[in-house]
Amino acid sequence: MPIRKVHGEHMTQPLHVVLGAGQVGGQVASLLRDRGLRVRVVCRGAVRDVGNGVEHRAADLRDPEAAIAAMAGADVLYHCVNPPYEVWATELPRLTANILVGAARANARLIVLDNLYMYGDTQHMNEDTPMAPTTRKGELRARASDELLAAHHAGTVRVAIARASDFFGPGATNAHFGDRFYRRIFAGKPGECLGDVDQPHTYSFTPDVAAGLVTLGLDERGDGKVWMLPAHPAESTRAVANRMGAVLGREIRMTRIPGWALTIMGLFSKPMRELGEMTYQWLQPFAVDDSRFRATFGVEPTAWTKAIDRTMTWARSRYGAEVVKAERVVI
Repeated sequence: MPIRKVHGEHMTQPLHVVLGAGQVGGQVASLLRDRGLRVRVVCRGAVRDVGNGVEHRAADLRDPEAAIAAMAGADVLYHCVNPPYEVWATELPRLTANILVGAARANARLIVLDNLYMYGDTQHMNEDTPMAPTTRKGELRARASDELLAAHHAGTVRVAIARASDFFGPGATNAHFGDRFYRRIFAGKPGECLGDVDQPHTYSFTPDVAAGLVTLGLDERGDGKVWMLPAHPAESTRAVANRMGAVLGREIRMTRIPGWALTIMGLFSKPMRELGEMTYQWLQPFAVDDSRFRATFGVEPTAWTKAIDRTMTWARSRYGAEVVKAERVVI
């Protein structure tokens, strides 16, 4: 557990500050709150789905002074901020620098949610796999990782980096299994894949990602290292869709997005334009080895059956209702 700070003559309960309230940050805040811990969420807009008992502070972390002020008093920080793809080149380095300064000023441990873009050989990714990015976004992630670990080894900030694969689960809207996928399948259309739907691919359940970050936040054995967060062994995107279809009681057909179609969609959508260089992740095996995290912290991923049930309950409520509403409008 982090050491409690002394404010005046009194001991205070450690303050856990979650930076970002998106697909994972809000779940991290909820888990911490449910443990009875002091929690602050920092984001530019309103906080959703966190509930009572969590302090909210609005701040633009791209502003160094605002970042420092928002992180003041923190014992543990959880970096869950992820700007849109199209501004990564300018905003990722700025966010990394500002959050490191804020963490150092607060003398707080920093738990960082990262992805797997820095790997070129994706057939077996673990903590020892060399970073060898093949894309612009992968290079940005690799540089940020180097900067974070350098700060730890320099004694400036205690850092732990947690890496997750592509999300699925409650709250995962900006993901392969996200808004576009669910809206299509609930409308009776095929789900889409950026590459080979039958290549093995690791998917990370968002509640497991949040739980992994909290584990690192409460256990200093993770400091100074990169960790692969718990996830089930890779299986094909089609197989995961079949699991979802079994819960819905019908087949979910899958289709591949042709390269030319992605190019055309990119003409009208910046996010879709940025996806092009990431399709390599679905053209070859994409497999995470999380055995080191499991062995060290004794944490397992949520069972497939439970994870899929929770995901489809959420998806049916969110996207199935949209289809019903649309049908009523047509009638």
